[in-house]
Amino acid sequence: MTENKIETKNVQSKSPIYLWVLIAVIALVAGYFMYSSMQKSKMLSELTQEKEAQRIELQGELDTLLAEHERIKQEYGDLAEEMTVKDSLIVANAKEIKTLLNYKWEYRTVQKKLDRLRVVAQNYVSQMDSLYTVNSKLVEENLNIKRRYNSEQRRNIVLEKEKEQLSEKIGEASVLEAYNVTAEGVYVKRSGNEVITDKSRRVDKVKVCFTLSKNVVLSPGLKDVYVRIARPDTKILSPGIAEDFVFNYKGEQIQYSIYEQINYDNEAIDLCLVWEKKFEDINMLEGKYDVIVFADGQEIGTSSFILE
Repeated sequence: MTENKIETKNVQSKSPIYLWVLIAVIALVAGYFMYSSMQKSKMLSELTQEKEAQRIELQGELDTLLAEHERIKQEYGDLAEEMTVKDSLIVANAKEIKTLLNYKWEYRTVQKKLDRLRVVAQNYVSQMDSLYTVNSKLVEENLNIKRRYNSEQRRNIVLEKEKEQLSEKIGEASVLEAYNVTAEGVYVKRSGNEVITDKSRRVDKVKVCFTLSKNVVLSPGLKDVYVRIARPDTKILSPGIAEDFVFNYKGEQIQYSIYEQINYDNEAIDLCLVWEKKFEDINMLEGKYDVIVFADGQEIGTSSFILE
């Protein structure tokens, strides 16, 4: 009986020790799990922070790349319009990367896409440079062509002016001139002798004398020479019925007083042409008479005389 009490007492004395050991073990395990959880939470927080830093870094690289791309487009101006397809590809890739950065993403995946986008952007710049070089050459060639064209235009204008001046000179040189033009009234005596008179009532003829100029430019041959004598009242002295004695002058039919065809050999010729008063009813008025000489459809000399 006594031994049983002793054993029971020993068991009771050992129970608290086991209990404390169990509690310690549980505490150690709990501590371990708490420590492990804290470490995992810390690692997760650090990982999250690192990933956010990576996201910000990648976002910064993307923004820098896009800003540089826009700068290049503005720098090249209208030339960038020729690279619309390549530009659309860059914009599409950038949009895809932004979408990835805003949702679940892998650093390496985004980094690879960024690297590919850089290559596309670099190719864009290279092609823009090539286009700029080609365009610059074309612009320079175009400017050279314009310079040559303008130079030719100016040269043609000068030549045309010289041609016009030469034509004018040739035109002037190819016209006959009548100089030393004189005109006077003539009275025919009964004896047939002729005397100069300035008395209108005695005039039977009007004699017009002049010299046709020398001109080596003209073609030699027959020349039609006309003389118009206008009375003080502007009526033309006619050799007959007025409608029968006309010639063409600047597209019009005008009356003449004297006509003669001469053989011109490019040398100066002295001529005297005469108008005769064939009808008694032709009145010779007092006053100034104007005389004009024509040849080759041109007015070539003038003179006048006065009858009293």
